[in-house]
Amino acid sequence: MDTPDSGKFDLGRFVSTVANLGVLVGLLLVAVQISQSTDIARAQLANDYYLADMQLELSMMGESPVDSWTKAVHTPDDITPHDAAVLDRFFNYGLVQVRRLQQMQQLGLAESEVLDQQIRYLEWHLGNEVGRRWWAQYKSEEPEDEIVRMIDKVLSTADYDQNRRYMDALMKAPAAQEKPD
Repeated sequence: MDTPDSGKFDLGRFVSTVANLGVLVGLLLVAVQISQSTDIARAQLANDYYLADMQLELSMMGESPVDSWTKAVHTPDDITPHDAAVLDRFFNYGLVQVRRLQQMQQLGLAESEVLDQQIRYLEWHLGNEVGRRWWAQYKSEEPEDEIVRMIDKVLSTADYDQNRRYMDALMKAPAAQEKPD
């Protein structure tokens, strides 16, 4: 009677086991690639949404939003309903940028420092009396929103006259203040 020798190496079984492990590793790699592709598609969809929203904001601002912004900076009590609509879209544009970066950070595609920097930029973006009014209204509608709380913390010490001072510094000084030759 022939009995299998327990000390012999079964090459066929070894090759079969290695082949099966290779198939398993290959399937795991495919699963990882599918997961990565899904994450990339999700990030692209989120980014496309925010880019479309930003494009809509730009379109709604019209051809010359700077006229409305200049009124907000220098004569905030003289803005018209048209100016208010343009400025609402201008201010919201800054907020959409922040929300887009927050989404990209949550997906691991943006650093928290970039989000923090964009939030700090809103201090200038909203740096006029109309911006102050807009923010007061906006934050009252979204008090539990994490982004609103983060922005409000930055804006709690904001100087809402900074746009005017900056613009004044860019303009030619009055003749009485000019230096003699």
